[in-house]
Amino acid sequence: MNKPAKLYGIRMVWIFVFYTVTVVGINLLDDQFTLPQWFRITMSLAPILPAVLMVFAIISFVRSMDEVWQRIITESSLASAIIVGLGCFTYGFLQGAMVLPDISLLWVWPALIAVQGIAMIFVKRRYQ
Repeated sequence: MNKPAKLYGIRMVWIFVFYTVTVVGINLLDDQFTLPQWFRITMSLAPILPAVLMVFAIISFVRSMDEVWQRIITESSLASAIIVGLGCFTYGFLQGAMVLPDISLLWVWPALIAVQGIAMIFVKRRYQ
């Protein structure tokens, strides 16, 4: 594993630890105490900080890659945005026409990441 990949791995482990601590900590505080609404709202935004740090780690890692890998990641990310975006758009229209369960917006980012990973398999084939 090259140096940028090792650094990325170390950063992501610490970011995931930070994320886990914030999510678990928020839930423990919320379960143990009756907190004012403003505090609950503020605390519910705490996991955004590790998510933003994750974005910077990803950007830094992608910038360390060669142009071909950057292109593969860009194309698979674009495909993910289109697929998930159209899926959300379609689901929204279907919810207006029929009874479907509500899906939390919390799942959009994980869906983007998952679909990007799947799309990368197909995009990579074009460059082999």
